[in-house]
Amino acid sequence: MRNLVGGLLGIVVGSCAFVGVTGLLPPQPAYPEPFNTIWFILDGSWSLQSTIQGLFNYPTAAAYLISWIIIGMIIAPFSRKGWNTLRSALWVGVFLAIFALISLLLKNPSFWDVALNPMRNYALVIQFAMSMVASLFVMISALPITAAVEMVRRTAEPPIPGKIETVCQCGAVFKSNPLICSECGAILRNSDD
Repeated sequence: MRNLVGGLLGIVVGSCAFVGVTGLLPPQPAYPEPFNTIWFILDGSWSLQSTIQGLFNYPTAAAYLISWIIIGMIIAPFSRKGWNTLRSALWVGVFLAIFALISLLLKNPSFWDVALNPMRNYALVIQFAMSMVASLFVMISALPITAAVEMVRRTAEPPIPGKIETVCQCGAVFKSNPLICSECGAILRNSDD
């Protein structure tokens, strides 16, 4: 669940960042009424889907890299080190493909009609595959950040004691940390500890 939330938040922020960095203008013609308020998420996702082609275009390559680095920074706190980060990246790809598909359907509603578009299913598979491949660019920034967060979490944890042993004033020895001595009834520690 944590990875899903990170992926959704990452693609929303990343799409907005891409629109902001590139200076995209609202689409002409505009999306239908309820969707024209989130045009920047839809257009940003549509554009981020073509990251591989955009990286070979010199003027837009920096915008794509900056956007993917921002997305990686967003999903890193939601991930754990290793394969869990890849899972977050794949959630980014799923949401990227969904938002890009919504954008496509709102711009071109006839895309869904098989009679007008017999290669629709092939185009959908290609679109989701491109989104999954593009989402792997978040690993550039997400892996180092998750490693740093894990290191901070690890150093913040108290060290594991080498031996747990409690000795009561009556001489009873316990291999645990009890509240009350079972031999004499003495209080060994407060319940707040």
